[in-house]
Amino acid sequence: MKKSIIGVATLLFGLGLTGCGNQQKANESSKSSVSSSAAPVKSASKQPSVSKKEASMSSQNASSNSTEQAMWSSAKGQQLAAFMSGWQKTMGQQYESYWQGNSADMYGLKIPDELAQPDGTTGKMALAVGDRAVTWALSANGESNAEYTIVAIYSNAAHARYGGKYVYLFTLHNGQPEVLVTGQNQGNENNWIYFGETRNEALREGFAKIVKGD
Repeated sequence: MKKSIIGVATLLFGLGLTGCGNQQKANESSKSSVSSSAAPVKSASKQPSVSKKEASMSSQNASSNSTEQAMWSSAKGQQLAAFMSGWQKTMGQQYESYWQGNSADMYGLKIPDELAQPDGTTGKMALAVGDRAVTWALSANGESNAEYTIVAIYSNAAHARYGGKYVYLFTLHNGQPEVLVTGQNQGNENNWIYFGETRNEALREGFAKIVKGD
């Protein structure tokens, strides 16, 4: 009888160990499954930060390229000012820079404040190049929808005598640098102020180099 009891106890004890072993294996299997499923989540959590960094770098590069491609800038304006400082000495003249709100007085016509567009709805006299009035616009970065984009204006009107006054418009025409000049001292039936491309080679080449960044 005792042997029978001992045998049953031994059997139950063995089954208990087997059960514990199976439970341990089950727990390890569960832990392995959790670890395996957690790994991809950890990897995926890093992906957004990389994408944001790349997007930021891409945005910075685009901004840099946009700046480099600008046709005109304040830096180029300073280069032109330095060039004009030397050029005027070779010409024996004195030039000043003008812009909207600070016009050159060209025999009573304020340039650019009183320049008109071809439709004549604003200003006193329309800007003409050759034999026709043209559209124009002042622009600090060289961009506009006008035929002539004016990026700088220089004149000796404040220092020259009658008949010796000139106004130079530094423009971009079809994306190309072009310096226009006028010395007109009286009106006409068209009510136009006529400009033409300067023949001064040094002035033309100097402006072109600045625009192209040479």
